[in-house]
Amino acid sequence: MIEKQFIKDLEEAQRFFPSLEYDYLHNKRLTHKVTGTFDIIDGEENHWGAFSASLYFTDYYPKGFALLQDNSKAFPWDLNWHIDEKTGLCCVCGPIEREERAAKAISILGFIEAYVIPFYANQIHKREFGFYKNGEYAHFREGIWEALEEEFGTSDRKKITLLLNDMRSKRGRNEFCFCGSGIKFKKCHLKRIPYIEAAAKQITIDK
Repeated sequence: MIEKQFIKDLEEAQRFFPSLEYDYLHNKRLTHKVTGTFDIIDGEENHWGAFSASLYFTDYYPKGFALLQDNSKAFPWDLNWHIDEKTGLCCVCGPIEREERAAKAISILGFIEAYVIPFYANQIHKREFGFYKNGEYAHFREGIWEALEEEFGTSDRKKITLLLNDMRSKRGRNEFCFCGSGIKFKKCHLKRIPYIEAAAKQITIDK
C-alpha cells in the first residue's frame, strides 16, 4: 500500500520535475531514493542554475522526514554551508521543525517545494551576497538551543530549562499554557510538546 502511494506521488512530482528517477533501496529505514535535477528560477524568471540531488524517503512514507543529498557539488561540502563534508547530506530546517514534519505526512512534491528548492535558493543567495536570506541555525547542540530560544521567545537558557521541566508536568487542556503566553494550553503548546521534547532530548539540560 505504501509503495503504491509512493509511486503515485512520484508520478505527480515528475509532472513538475521530469528528470526524477526512482530506486528502491534494501534499507530498513530509508527505502525510497529519488534522484533528479532541480532548476532555481526567481520571480523574474531568471535562471540561477540546475542542481542534481538525491532524496531519501522512509519505509513508512509519507511520514518520516526525508533526507536531501547534494550531488552537484556546486557549493562547498562544509558545515558552514549546511552540507556534510563527507556525505553531502544537507541541513534543510531546524530541529523542532524536522521533528514536527517527520510526524506528519508530506509528499515527494511537497518536500521538494518546501525544502529542496528553498535550500538551493538559499545557497545561491549566500554565494551571491555572503549570507542566508532567512538566517540560519547553528549546528548540533547549539542549533537545538537556538530552536528552543525561538520556540519560547527568550534567549535565557535557564528560563528555557525551567519551561521544559514545567512542560513535562501534567496540566488540563483548559489551563493556561506553561510558556506564559496567557493562552489556554490546548490552543498553545499542547500539540507541539512531542516535537519539542524530541528535539530537547538531543541535548543535556542542566538542572
